[in-house]
Amino acid sequence: MSHDVPDLPPERLLHDRPSPTWSTGDEPYGARPAGPRSGAHRTLRLLRRAYRWHRRVATVTALGYFAAFLTLTVRAPALMARPGPGGLPTGLLLALAQIPVTWLAVLVHEAAAHRFVDPLARRARRQARVSVTDRERTP
Repeated sequence: MSHDVPDLPPERLLHDRPSPTWSTGDEPYGARPAGPRSGAHRTLRLLRRAYRWHRRVATVTALGYFAAFLTLTVRAPALMARPGPGGLPTGLLLALAQIPVTWLAVLVHEAAAHRFVDPLARRARRQARVSVTDRERTP
């Protein structure tokens, strides 16, 4: 469960209060912190959300197929005992198909993570590097 602020425009939020922040003491009086939708915090929030989504999809895919197989085994034993292609029982073919389905879930997860999660991780790393460099330059 996430406690992140949704990515809605400010007029769509139910509350109009600023989120609590900790002061480092280095800010001038009256300086406002960066908004919750900008900078490294937003990137990390998006990264957590993307990672969570891809992890759930891969888990549901692999466990969903396994649950479907178990359900068919219990509810339809006649279907599972029926001979399939090559004379093998359908249940055995479905059991053997779990291996490719699991590998497919892993490959889809890898491809999606490479496309969506990795760019966010690179952006967060770059923003952290810039933030550390800025702090080192400031006297």
